Amino acid sequence: MSTTLVHVGVRTTNLEKSIRFWRDALGLNVCSKMDGCYDLTDGYHNFRVFEHRGPDRPKHVGGMLDYLHIGVRVPDLQQAAKRCEELGFKIIWEGLDGSQRYDGQKSVAKEFKVEDPDGIVVDVTERDNQWPGVQLVPKES
Repeated sequence: MSTTLVHVGVRTTNLEKSIRFWRDALGLNVCSKMDGCYDLTDGYHNFRVFEHRGPDRPKHVGGMLDYLHIGVRVPDLQQAAKRCEELGFKIIWEGLDGSQRYDGQKSVAKEFKVEDPDGIVVDVTERDNQWPGVQLVPKES
């Protein structure tokens, strides 16, 4: 038997803004909601976003100095980029290696980086083979 990653949790400073990002911009599904907490899913993993209810915390270091980043695969990269921009979430890099700033005047090529409301960098791709060790069911054409 091997270990299976089933859950990731993120503590947010603005729950509703974070849900707009993860649900509306990136397309994760809400599977349950509790006071101060949403559980989202891609059908395989649980992603809990919960409200920070403690003393002020230091701001997350984002951009290319991130301590934490998350990767997602979306069915349509151009639509995901458009939703992020329409909802006010800034795309910061084209590509996942940070080699090219996103200029906003053209469509993204292969993938992009965007920050969630708390500065967590999210790598967004539509490729099935982006991350080693991950075996995804190919998208339907």
